[in-house]
Amino acid sequence: MKNFEPEYIEKLIDIMKNNELTEIMLDDSESSLTIKSSGYKPVIKEKAAEAEVVEQEQTQTLEIEEEKKKLTPIVSNMVGLYFSKPSPNEAPFVKVGDEIKEGQVICIIETIKLMNKITSDVTGKVVEICIEDGKPVEYGQVIMYVEEN
Repeated sequence: MKNFEPEYIEKLIDIMKNNELTEIMLDDSESSLTIKSSGYKPVIKEKAAEAEVVEQEQTQTLEIEEEKKKLTPIVSNMVGLYFSKPSPNEAPFVKVGDEIKEGQVICIIETIKLMNKITSDVTGKVVEICIEDGKPVEYGQVIMYVEEN
């Protein structure tokens, strides 16, 4: 950012305020500058800071993937609509944090107007439910992750 002097940046901020701009981006061969307006206080970002944020997000994603490798996925054995409850007014079959047993009903998948009860093939603690209630589910798609006992 050595090519962008503070006085120059201040002028850019004034231009943003006077023209009601929300963002200015400058880029040259050595560095770049992005100024975004958040209300009356501009926020300044540089490429290096953005790269650091992306790197942190990638690291977190890898850590999550490593954690999921230790978990057991329960996958759908059919295509249809996922329902977490036996009926709209009842409680869900399972929630995150619940202990489940092999053979326990964990959800319903509706296929061609047939309500198919899906049972767990593992015993353990539900760590993540991957599908929203009433949303489509594909064959082989992960329904939830379980930490086996």
